[in-house]
Amino acid sequence: MNYLFMAAVLACVWYGLARLGAHIVFRPQKKRWPLKLPFENAAFDAPNGKKITGVYLPAKQHRPTLLFFHGRGGNVSHFEQFAQAYAPLGYGIFMFDYRGFGLSRGTPSQKTVFEDALAAARYLMSNKQLRPQEIVLYGHSLGNAPALHTACALEKLPLKALILQSPFLSTPDMAVCLRTHRYDPSSFFYRLTAAAVTPFLCFNRFENTRPASQLKLPVLVCMSRQDATIPWRMSARLADYIPHAKRFLSEVGGHDEFAWSVSAADAFIKKLP
Repeated sequence: MNYLFMAAVLACVWYGLARLGAHIVFRPQKKRWPLKLPFENAAFDAPNGKKITGVYLPAKQHRPTLLFFHGRGGNVSHFEQFAQAYAPLGYGIFMFDYRGFGLSRGTPSQKTVFEDALAAARYLMSNKQLRPQEIVLYGHSLGNAPALHTACALEKLPLKALILQSPFLSTPDMAVCLRTHRYDPSSFFYRLTAAAVTPFLCFNRFENTRPASQLKLPVLVCMSRQDATIPWRMSARLADYIPHAKRFLSEVGGHDEFAWSVSAADAFIKKLP
């Protein structure tokens, strides 16, 4: 009986930590508003059968399609600015909502976000008949984690490239930086705080250094000195793990802005074979 009681207690602790960690990490919004660009509505199934929704804009002039992985909050209607920055250059755009965001059913977690990201890439290849060479993975903020995961999971496919805008090391690292607005891993306070919050984020840790070190496709890391959410020095540290990564450090540009990285990203893609 004692063993059963302990198992029940541990299960409750596990569930409580998972719920708390998810609440800390994710800030989904259900309500969506109409988009200005002529998007097509898209829908596909997650592995558990839940419906994932998104929007799609076909590419022009033989340009590749950007598969956009958005961050921890809002939904696709909060990120039309991304599409407005790249669509005029002829890029195709595919933005989707993870489970629990926008019109997508379910509850978000690290596991479901990764599953949904892979399902989105496969949707482009199967339903939209895009070749891997026509797809550029584009991560933003928390979306850099599923972008990295997708790149590694599909490493045998010749995906065109991966662009990481304002990437981070892990959610414990981010928990410290959201409070201090600095990336200073040498300080005792930084290490202590990261260690203190790790148990609460153990199911949504989004540890990005390992997948970053395994990348084989071309990678561009975009950072801004004016990013008040993810310090550019943390993004640069993650770039250190990526073999042959190209880097772009802007002097201007906020965290949820995209105009500052367009020229660098466009030039990077144009130089690819």
